[in-house]
Amino acid sequence: MDNKTAEYQSLVKHYTSQVDKTVIAGLPRFEDHGREVILVDDHNLDLAVHDLLQVRYLGFDTESKPNFKKGEKSNGISIIQISSSQKCYIFKMQKISDAAALAKLVMHEKSIKIGVGLSDDLSKLRRDYMFHPAGFIDLGKIFRAFGRRNSVGSKQLVALVLNQKLRKSKRATTSNWAVETLSPLQLEYASDDAFSSVDVYLKLRMVFKAYAALLDKRVLELLDLS
Repeated sequence: MDNKTAEYQSLVKHYTSQVDKTVIAGLPRFEDHGREVILVDDHNLDLAVHDLLQVRYLGFDTESKPNFKKGEKSNGISIIQISSSQKCYIFKMQKISDAAALAKLVMHEKSIKIGVGLSDDLSKLRRDYMFHPAGFIDLGKIFRAFGRRNSVGSKQLVALVLNQKLRKSKRATTSNWAVETLSPLQLEYASDDAFSSVDVYLKLRMVFKAYAALLDKRVLELLDLS
């Protein structure tokens, strides 16, 4: 086995491993929020979409008002957060009267939107807005393609790839995302999810670009290296 192959196999072994919670607790914090976070409504919707369409790789996530009663009907999307590596736009859906402009971005095949556990998000986009999402990549699929068997959440991804700790506040997770004014904690939580997804993806691309000859076709496609 040559050195390149041995290095590649070592990387794959690392990315299919699990970082212990106690180790994650001691890692440096992911984000101190030096990056710009912009709220979007009807007034700046077109500008936000235009800006994001100039960027190939984007972090993506959504938040909905949580349900607390068993069997309660799922709530619609309250906010959609989409970020470049520099800024995050938070689309307040109750303040957007016509989502057609946003559809251009959601359905744009060459705009790669990256997230974690996207199936529910994409289902809601289809159900609530009749969008046909395109250009989405779930980070979990990349890790499964490497042979990871257990599911991987955003905290684990940030620890594995960025060697940092992504804070996941339960207070933010279970908060009302449909409120008129989002709190600083909500803004931080929402933008962190989008920023961390694009940061993880860009780091993976950078790391594995040197091993492109050893990657199978599926991984090459997912990492946009084919």
